[in-house]
Amino acid sequence: MRLDYNEDQTTFLTFLGQMLASSEAEFRAAEDWGRYEYGAALDARLEENGFFDAAAEEELGTVAAAAMTYEVAQKPVAIECGASSLLRPFLGREAPRPLAVVLDDAPGAIRYLPVARTLISVSDKTVRVAELTEGSVSEVESLYAYPMGTVDRKALSWSELDVASDRVRVLWRVATAAELAGVLKGALESVLAYVRERQQFGRPLGSFQAVQHRLSINAIEIEASRMLLLKAAQSLSAEDAALALGYVQKIASRVGYDFHQFMGAMGLTLEHPLHRWTYRARLLRADQGGSSSASLAYASERWGAP
Repeated sequence: MRLDYNEDQTTFLTFLGQMLASSEAEFRAAEDWGRYEYGAALDARLEENGFFDAAAEEELGTVAAAAMTYEVAQKPVAIECGASSLLRPFLGREAPRPLAVVLDDAPGAIRYLPVARTLISVSDKTVRVAELTEGSVSEVESLYAYPMGTVDRKALSWSELDVASDRVRVLWRVATAAELAGVLKGALESVLAYVRERQQFGRPLGSFQAVQHRLSINAIEIEASRMLLLKAAQSLSAEDAALALGYVQKIASRVGYDFHQFMGAMGLTLEHPLHRWTYRARLLRADQGGSSSASLAYASERWGAP
């Protein structure tokens, strides 16, 4: 595994970082104190400049696409990136974005569906897509800091794709791992900024060793998640993808607990962005069956089914 990005990937991520540093990506309270804000303007700029097509470029590939998903997820605004970056280039047909994804026709609300133009359905044997018409989606109120919605799936006009569902599942595991790791990284950065400024007993809260030690462990585990997901993005093996997702899902609860311990009540207010990342993490850590399901998939891939 390469531990450094190549020159093209480095340039790609440098320009991405400049775009994500714009005011469009900054935190602001959502209208009517909503739980999320969709970064529509930034999303449009990323699409216009071809960032979502990185995986199709030989010198960028799925590593750059996964790294982009990780970076975008660190922002307090929500932007659909994982499916567009890692699934869309391999569908074999045009799929208007943003995208929403459902696995095995799971019931309930679907992440990003209210802003999506295409729904991707992945089952054991098939991958289907359906374009969403205006007014077909019902938005669902949710704490998860994502646009969530439902649609009458039987009423949609589905097209079956000539792609292997196993490959799409691997790509989606990588995308989910990248998004969750990015969410945790964004939360960590917001907590670090808080403990540097918050005074306790006449000293910055971050100057206490107990705080430093726990946040250092959190940072190491998040960085380990990033390395695992990039390895999976490079190899695109089912084993690596399951390991990357299972690991980051496993650490998410404890890492989130630490963040809220150090933020106190401030971390639960709508005036601070931490709640957006931690509520997104709550949804992502249970995605695709959660850590136990991903760990079983890893064991099955590595040692065979029991």
